[in-house]
This record gives sequence, C-alpha cells and structure tokens, in this order.
Amino acid sequence: MTMTTWKLVASDSALGWQGSKPGGKHYGTVEVIAGEAEMDGDQITGGSFEIDLTSIRNEDIGNDAMREKLVSHLKSKDFFHVEEHPKAYFEISEIETATDRDGDAAEDFTHVVTGDLTIRGNTHRISFPAFIAMDDMKMSVRSGEIRLNRTRWEVNHMSRSLFAGLKDSFIHDEMVVKMDLEFERY
Repeated sequence: MTMTTWKLVASDSALGWQGSKPGGKHYGTVEVIAGEAEMDGDQITGGSFEIDLTSIRNEDIGNDAMREKLVSHLKSKDFFHVEEHPKAYFEISEIETATDRDGDAAEDFTHVVTGDLTIRGNTHRISFPAFIAMDDMKMSVRSGEIRLNRTRWEVNHMSRSLFAGLKDSFIHDEMVVKMDLEFERY
C-alpha cells in the first residue's frame, strides 16, 4: 500500500461541546486548528489534531454580558485554565471498523476511533464512534457523542463527585463533545 498524509482543513472543522447542571445546560464550539491523518491506502493508521481552548464560544446565551461571563469562567483556572493550557490534543492510536451487537457493520457509524486526549496536561485514552467518508482528495470524520468525565482531566469546579454536599448547586461531571473534521490529501 501507499502511505499518505492528509492535512486538517481548520476552516471546515469544528468541535461542539455541551455541559449541564440540574437547572439546565450550556453549549457552544471550540476551534480545531491543526492536524493530520496518516493513511495506508484507504485505511487510517494514525493522526492527531489540536484544539484551541482560547476559542471557546457559547451559543445558547443571548445576553452578551452573561455569555462573556460564562466563557471567561470556562477559560479560567476553575475549568480549562487556558492561560496555562491554551490547547488540548488528541492522538489516534487505533481505528477499527464499527460493528453492531451481532457483529454486522454498524448502520450509523463506520468506525470506532481510540486515542489519547490531553486536556490541562492530563492524558487519558478515550474511544468514540465515527462516520468516516473519503474520496481521492477529501476525508470527512463526524463523531458520535463523546461523553467525557471532566474530572479525569482535573476540570473539577463544582463537581458533584468531589463536592457531594452541593446538592443542586453542582455541575454534572459529564461533558459531551461532537466533532466534524475535514481533511485534504497533500
């Protein structure tokens, strides 16, 4: 087979996030700024990408001042501490063909992606379903919901598991992320 490298098209790539608490949820986006995928023929054999945490945006709060207050708090030491850790990283370690419970090809997703996610200098292995489509020059990768326990990466502010006495004042430990990534052959 022929080894090739595909470059992330940042302008066509996005990462969506959602966090919640008993009273509701917030959601928004973060920019994926660089990355590559290594291919052996039509099989992805590795790759990585960078997420610019300084680009965190909120999309559900209409009031500009309240939206900025939330975004500033997410960027603070309480959450992602972007002053010290401005980027998050994902490095692919394995990609397998997705199958359903009977061993047949899965209908909604084509692959399961496994790799190491680094946030705030903490690295943990995660796996998620993805739909991967490609032609000779472009590749699209769309993830399913990626459910992450934020405390594994030391994003502990108002965590229910760490502050059990907070009752309704806590923030759920689980955050949900979805990715849409575009790559070009070069």
